Amino acid sequence: MASINGRVCVAQPNVGVGPRYGLFTVVPPQDMSTVESPDQGASYHMEMGGVQYLISDCTPDRALTVVCGPTATKTFDAGPTTVTADPFVVYATMTCGIVGYTLAEYETWLRQRLAVNEQAIVELTFSNQANGQAPGLANNAGNVTLTASTTITAAIATLEQWLYQTVGYGKPGIIHAPSVAASYFRNSNSIEIGSDGIWRTPQGTLISFGNYSGNTPAGGAPAANHTTLYITGQMAIWRGPILVPNLAETISKATNQFNALAERPYVVAIDCNVASTDTTLAP
Repeated sequence: MASINGRVCVAQPNVGVGPRYGLFTVVPPQDMSTVESPDQGASYHMEMGGVQYLISDCTPDRALTVVCGPTATKTFDAGPTTVTADPFVVYATMTCGIVGYTLAEYETWLRQRLAVNEQAIVELTFSNQANGQAPGLANNAGNVTLTASTTITAAIATLEQWLYQTVGYGKPGIIHAPSVAASYFRNSNSIEIGSDGIWRTPQGTLISFGNYSGNTPAGGAPAANHTTLYITGQMAIWRGPILVPNLAETISKATNQFNALAERPYVVAIDCNVASTDTTLAP
């Protein structure tokens, strides 16, 4: 029916709901201020320059035959691998008039906007290796392109065979899939959800569904009814605090409006390996 008197002003519902299942579910972000580092002011330096760390997990172990007498020559592999990750910034904005609500109310809404939606833009940025973020999925020169898969089940098998057999990675990897593929994964009966709320394959590979582009390794859009699925080793995500400049200092005298900004720095790192397979989305 038509409104016959003024609308009632109520508090915003659903505050605090979310975020939805996604990359942050599988890889919960860590606070940059808690980073252990001999570098004084590490969190500030991380925001500006990213991180690097040594990891020994990227080289598989070897086996040797037991014989009576001299054994075969052992192979000595290189030392730890240096993992690097470059930073990027997620931000939200709001242009508002200076009359009607307080600056504190506007700042609260702006912080809510950033917090609710930031997972989606982190997923998209990471999936395209965009905005200076690295290493990511598409546009990553280190990606290994595997044989195309005609079903989700075949894609899971192809990705896991590469990570656990070809590479010999000993930890559970992570499959990254666009939201459009989630129903196809479930329909394939190839995944199950654990008591921690995370989807996994029978081998224990974690699955992140989210706002991934599904783009090809070269960064192009996938063909119709196709997407690109990626697998990585373990990951880490660091983020700083939400920063909001003084809103009163952004007021334009010409328009009587202010341009509110909230932003937060991120660093996303991958251990060792990235591979992909073009996958047909079919039941």
